[in-house]
Amino acid sequence: MSDVPPAWAAISGWLATHAPASHATLRPGATAAAIRSAEDQLGAPLPPDLVTLLLTCNGTVDASAVDRDPDEYDPGLFLAQHHLLPLEAIMLVRGTGEGADEFWGEWVPFAVADYAVAPWGGLAIEPGGGLSTFSQASGEPPSQPPAGHASLAEFLNALAEVFTRGTGPPAAPATPGIHQGALVWGPLPGDGTRWTPVHTENEPTA
Repeated sequence: MSDVPPAWAAISGWLATHAPASHATLRPGATAAAIRSAEDQLGAPLPPDLVTLLLTCNGTVDASAVDRDPDEYDPGLFLAQHHLLPLEAIMLVRGTGEGADEFWGEWVPFAVADYAVAPWGGLAIEPGGGLSTFSQASGEPPSQPPAGHASLAEFLNALAEVFTRGTGPPAAPATPGIHQGALVWGPLPGDGTRWTPVHTENEPTA
């Protein structure tokens, strides 16, 4: 059985209680038919852990499409400063045009740092389960898996631990805090910025 459902339940439950603005960006799960259609377009199955997550939560809302102050921190960036991509955005970012297969190989993007800015950079997953960072601007294919994120399930479990306990690899150097009801990785720059660390006992010190 996949470890994704309990990890995601811990993340989404924590957001619902402590960061409602971020929780509001979560979309309902994708349908099995939509996932099969995407796999048909790709010509290959999506990674099982990613399918499990998409069936539970089909990414986050594109904040550029809602009425908000563009200078405000995007509440959808709770995923270690990334957006969780919905199925249609996964297909958009991966692309099907010339050069797409050469760049991606078997990797599938699942999170980006900014919806509104292309070329995109973010996190990708391979059918075998390993995670990688990618940057389309660099023209380089996804790199080796970052330390501590050998699978999507491990990544989500690490985030759940950071949110609920304030410990784990993603907790440094940025830490989770609350800003206007959203989970924000900070501290935020500037004086007077209203950002409160979730776990003050683990806040970095100079």
